[in-house]
Amino acid sequence: MMSMASDGRSGSAAAERAPRSAWEKEPFCHRQLQTLAHWIFTAYHDIRVHGAEHVPASGPVIIASNHPTYLDGAFLMVGLHRSVRFMAWEKPFRLPLLGALMRSYGSIPVDMKKPGRGSFEAAVKVLRGGAAFGIFPEGGRTKGLVSMNPFKSGVARLAMITGAPIVPATIVGGRRVWRKGDLLPKPGPITVCFHPPIRVDSSQRLRWRRDKTLEKEIVTDLIETIHRKLLPALRKEERVDRLLEGPPQPPAAAIEGIPLYFLLLSYLMLPFDSWVHHARPAAYWVAGYAAALAVELFLEARGLWVKWLRNLLPWIVLLGMAFQRMNAGHAPIRAASGAALAVFVVWMQIFRFPAYRRLRTPLLIAGYGGWLVDLLRSVP
Repeated sequence: MMSMASDGRSGSAAAERAPRSAWEKEPFCHRQLQTLAHWIFTAYHDIRVHGAEHVPASGPVIIASNHPTYLDGAFLMVGLHRSVRFMAWEKPFRLPLLGALMRSYGSIPVDMKKPGRGSFEAAVKVLRGGAAFGIFPEGGRTKGLVSMNPFKSGVARLAMITGAPIVPATIVGGRRVWRKGDLLPKPGPITVCFHPPIRVDSSQRLRWRRDKTLEKEIVTDLIETIHRKLLPALRKEERVDRLLEGPPQPPAAAIEGIPLYFLLLSYLMLPFDSWVHHARPAAYWVAGYAAALAVELFLEARGLWVKWLRNLLPWIVLLGMAFQRMNAGHAPIRAASGAALAVFVVWMQIFRFPAYRRLRTPLLIAGYGGWLVDLLRSVP
């Protein structure tokens, strides 16, 4: 079995002191593109990168990862302090803008059906030039519901020929956000984990010329390392899918009941005539909300969109109640505040649901409490 170093920077001190080669030069506007991608992925995917210190700051290195989406190259590069040359499917190179961008990064086109020797030789040249090279040993996106496609042995041969360390990388969450067959990715968390590098020493490289089973050892080690982070995440995703496919849960009194509680409070705190004049329209919103929950339970609607809608409904009701209370003097301010609140809540609900789940009860209480205070202040 190959050795796995505890620190990706160890053993590469000489390479880091060496002058940067032409292969190591960053593409035009790389830092600006990386920053932009980081902002987009942070807002849309809440991307987290762990273990980037295992990737040497300079010198040859092979980054080998699972391949659940078309964005995996960008996911891997967004948290690194150096650019990476990838072996990529040849068809995107034909697209005007994307092709030009991939060529600027020195990506190597490869025919997935008939990989030629030229692509492999180009990868060797990149590594011997001291650059970082990215490869997806599955040979294409992960198919179906398997954790990964079978790995090809080219990654092991590259390490044996060039002596470059292999840094395994695990992309978690990709299968959920961009299922095969979907036109565009959906929002959802992405985590990238870089693992300690797998190194081959000179004696192993000499033995490899006589014993090709060493390639299988490297590939097995690589698969096991990636799976250590990937398999638990996939099992968790499967549990979530089963919950979403199951019948809807009954409304939670501490969350879905908040609109009704504050409507009742307004009824108890105001004279009946004042309540009818100022708060009766709010009752229509709450009644519609209760009807929507009843229809959802009756139809046993299920799925992610149903879950999102249920979490958004209390806020839709609150916004409707607030807009009905607008007066001419404060309408623009209230409209702007309501729009900002709506955008924030929708973004939290869709893109940061774990954080939203912890905050939703106090946020709803604060929102409906503000509506009640405004109602009471407006009554003479």
